[in-house]
Amino acid sequence: MRALALLVLVAASDAGAGHVVRVEAPPSREVVVPAGEFVMGIDESDVDELAQNCRNAFERHQPSAFPVGNGMQTTTFCDMYKHELDGMIDKIQLDDDTVVDRKVYLSSFAIDRDEVSVADYRKCIAGGACELDPLIAGDERYIRDDWPLVNVTWEEAQSYCRWRGGRLPTEAEWERAARGDDRRTWPWGDAERSNDFNHGMARVSAMRELDRGGGIPLQFLGDADPSDGTALIAPVGRYPWSEGPYGTRDQAGNVAEWTADALGGNAQNGELGSGYDGLSSVNPRRDGRSTDPRVVRGGSWRQPAFLARANVRDPYNILYAPDARYTHIGFRCARSL
Repeated sequence: MRALALLVLVAASDAGAGHVVRVEAPPSREVVVPAGEFVMGIDESDVDELAQNCRNAFERHQPSAFPVGNGMQTTTFCDMYKHELDGMIDKIQLDDDTVVDRKVYLSSFAIDRDEVSVADYRKCIAGGACELDPLIAGDERYIRDDWPLVNVTWEEAQSYCRWRGGRLPTEAEWERAARGDDRRTWPWGDAERSNDFNHGMARVSAMRELDRGGGIPLQFLGDADPSDGTALIAPVGRYPWSEGPYGTRDQAGNVAEWTADALGGNAQNGELGSGYDGLSSVNPRRDGRSTDPRVVRGGSWRQPAFLARANVRDPYNILYAPDARYTHIGFRCARSL
């Protein structure tokens, strides 16, 4: 899925010989993921590690208590995340106590190589199919033509993809494009390589105190980490060495990405989400209600690196309402083939 090189033979009449000129053709906008089966989710042995990563990043100084259930019991943010991770384990126990892999079959689809940029979205506005709001509703520091579009709601992302003749990828499509069929941890393989993609770091405690309040408790997001070579958001495709198995870029980090799926679960009962239980093993998708939070994947420029793994969800999903805007969430499009 690399860029194609065209070899053009140019006649040199004065020398009576020819020479070869290499002309680079730009990579296609989309990559194709063939129909097939893959194992979706995380290994049971990953749960404790990821939960500890959460505690190290967000609760090192003081765990935050959250009320859950009708009895108003409390739990911590990272304990809630561990509950969600338990629902993402890539094993299923059958009625006879047999344990098998959670295999998912997907029909073939195409998915964008890169995240949708501000320049891409401007074209949709010019075509009369997209709203101007994402460009004017948030901090102008994040509006640069070569950067991924942020401050975009889930509905606006869907409208853009429809204008392109596509849709948002399902969570299963997003994960397979990111990790392929070999159960890799990151789009490029199993080694973290934290300086090779745009990620963030945990907030210092003083900044956490200043940021309390708002739709997402910002003390649980973090700050940009310039050690990866980018101060804030990176231009789309800036990290080609983080390419996934089918040729996608920036599925780890840069901006987190909306998917088509509703999160599921019922926050009023103290559930962060219902994992993958009850989903079909063929082209799974959870539509949910129009107001349900939406699944976001891939980590971002202001979140710790471990959240950019190809097979984990964002722990803040319960707060990602489809009509909300965030400076760390963008999207890419997909379409069925």
